[in-house]
Amino acid sequence: MRVSYEWLKSMVDVPEDPAELVAEFTRTGTEVEAVEKVGANLEHVVTAQVVSKKPHPDSDHMWLCQVSVGDKNVDADGNPVPLQIVCGAQNFNEGDHIVTAMIGAVLPGDFKIKKSKLRGVESCGMNCSARELGLGADHEGIMILPEDAPVGMDFTDYLGMSDTVIDCEITPNRPDCLSMTGMAVEVAAILDEDTHIELPAVKAEQGPNAADLVDVTIDDPELCPRYTARVVRNVKIGPSPEWLARRVAAAGGRSINNVVDVTNYVMYLTGQPLHAFDLGKLTERDGKRHIVVRAATDGEKLVTLDGQERELTHDMCLITDDGHTPIALAGVMGGLDSEITEATTDVLLESANFSSGHTSR
Repeated sequence: MRVSYEWLKSMVDVPEDPAELVAEFTRTGTEVEAVEKVGANLEHVVTAQVVSKKPHPDSDHMWLCQVSVGDKNVDADGNPVPLQIVCGAQNFNEGDHIVTAMIGAVLPGDFKIKKSKLRGVESCGMNCSARELGLGADHEGIMILPEDAPVGMDFTDYLGMSDTVIDCEITPNRPDCLSMTGMAVEVAAILDEDTHIELPAVKAEQGPNAADLVDVTIDDPELCPRYTARVVRNVKIGPSPEWLARRVAAAGGRSINNVVDVTNYVMYLTGQPLHAFDLGKLTERDGKRHIVVRAATDGEKLVTLDGQERELTHDMCLITDDGHTPIALAGVMGGLDSEITEATTDVLLESANFSSGHTSR
């Protein structure tokens, strides 16, 4: 269980130094496997501004940029000097505030930033996308910061990424600790503190009854004692806000988009897994979508979200579209054909209780 110290602080009073809590965990029998300083792999990554943007002299898709990094790069007299960077992204303009990895930076995946030549032109850094920074899946262009973002600030300081992640080994008899809320309660008991967990107020718009939009059938209650579904309409898919992407990443996830990230965030917060399907990709019959939870048959196939075709066996629990087409391997991974994409407008949200014997293999 990866415990974000920044997140934990918002739920219970803890010592300023994470090492003190680590010592308390050890004293009370919670094994700490690792302590990780978040942002340690983003040294030499700074907020920057595009001073100029010109076509590359020997490329029809790259740009030759002058990028200001403030006092992170100065001449002999201490005057700021822009960096020359060759960039292939198409989503930025002169004046935009961006994120730049300077020479010496080592990005996630052990990607080292060095002075290089691209099509014969020297490049002294890299303008970064969210995915290159390990902050999301977006790699269609570089990360654009708000207009009031400072220039030349360490990116970790700009994001407030002064977080520490404590990776705890949770024993099978303590499933209550497999969430941030559960860990906050545990820490409060260890430190003799009160929790201050605030769940957001939810103001749902009045709409049709979910039972009029989706029908759920559970073939075998031993596989799935309970399955609930809700429909959320008129959603707009986009990147998550930075605070959400940061917490998902600290918990060990990867930011995908706002809807997928929210389902993961709720799971990390409460311990209750959620899954989102694109409602428009499910078969409509009699004005409803029909979810059938059943056992797989030997040899049945499902292409999961990671693009892998899985051959299923009879002891696996499946979520299916109208009983026929598999759309998720219950409690494990969703199917590619019903994934949330930028084109999604309506979502079917799943919250279920699956048999651990069929999901933990």
